[in-house]
Amino acid sequence: MNPLPAGNFSDWLRAMRKALAGTEGMDVACGDCRGCCTSSYFIKIRPHEIETRRLIGEECLEPAPHAPPGTMLMGYDAQGHCAMFRDGGCSIYQHRPDTCRTYDCRVFAAAGTTPGEEKPVISERVSRWRFEYPTEADRAEHRAVTATANFIRRYPIQFPGGRVPSRPSEVAVLAVKAYQVFLHAPETDAQIAAAIVGACRSFDQHGV
Repeated sequence: MNPLPAGNFSDWLRAMRKALAGTEGMDVACGDCRGCCTSSYFIKIRPHEIETRRLIGEECLEPAPHAPPGTMLMGYDAQGHCAMFRDGGCSIYQHRPDTCRTYDCRVFAAAGTTPGEEKPVISERVSRWRFEYPTEADRAEHRAVTATANFIRRYPIQFPGGRVPSRPSEVAVLAVKAYQVFLHAPETDAQIAAAIVGACRSFDQHGV
């Protein structure tokens, strides 16, 4: 498999954090890959996305559980294709959901995770991404993101209620939000878990 250039790691990390904070979308070199459109993803539509919701149509939406009021989910068809995927692409691209604008499968490569066997197209793409490290800071930040993801997966008992997200994408996003914890990791597992929770809460409240 031919490798795919993923860019300088620290530059990618800054852009990803801005996207997660709602500042801007991600610029991904997708090429002819349509894995995110055809891999049985539920797409979250947030309350402010009024035009997007109108174009999708209420018949394709359902309330999102455990989400703010007015948040909806768009499902997929029997083939696992997004309801808006037509003729090989997105039929509402200019008004696509924020979830789609911020989706970047490089986050799996950054966190050392994979989407899982049920998403082979994306997994193949992820296996080909190759980041560059022009400075030691790039390498240190990549190690920190990966270490954060590994800790979340390995030590769920350390977190409140002994529970952490089970989906690889959610673990990877949390690792991007809280990677600074492992630039200067606290001494104990309990302190690390508390620091990760605090970093994620701070990010969600204040952004980058």
